[in-house]
Amino acid sequence: MIRITLLRHGHSEADELGVHEGRLDSALTPLGREQATQRAEAWHAQGRQFDRLFSSPLKRAKTCADILAEQLNLDVIVRDGLMERDNGVLAGLAFSESQHRYPKPDIVTPFQPYVVSAGNGESYTELSCRAALELQYLVRQGDGASLVVSHGAFLNAMMNVICGNQPRANESGLVFRLGDLAFIDTCYDAATDTWIIECINP
Repeated sequence: MIRITLLRHGHSEADELGVHEGRLDSALTPLGREQATQRAEAWHAQGRQFDRLFSSPLKRAKTCADILAEQLNLDVIVRDGLMERDNGVLAGLAFSESQHRYPKPDIVTPFQPYVVSAGNGESYTELSCRAALELQYLVRQGDGASLVVSHGAFLNAMMNVICGNQPRANESGLVFRLGDLAFIDTCYDAATDTWIIECINP
């Protein structure tokens, strides 16, 4: 059986500042590091084991992965494809400011860039395709357990791929509200092409 655990990073400096994150490479706060340490210690105490550990290169995810790797005795494999959604000019911009500078249309198709008025950022179709390719890579690792440390929007895209949802206008598919260090345990049976969502810890 192919087991894949999707884990969101911890509390970051962008959360403290109230700014758009996306591709902004903000670090974990001390709270975020503590959250990662607690998760690592809890899994170690429970005897949870993984065969592989993959991480986004962005600092808030990679630092979490490093903390987990030390407790779980794993090496971190960094994959650029696991980065958060490219949010274009919004990266690092305050939420209050972005609403005025780049107002969002009532309807955004899955083919339009993330920031429609600026013409940049990753469309939902691009995000979904990237998520599907990363999922394919993980499945092709074969039997065993993989731990993936990534970001909220990207992990949501992966879960929508797992659930068979196509990109839709205004991103109106399933939404998984993943808090700091939230994780989802999944497994894939290649013999029957069946996904099982075993646990959601938000």
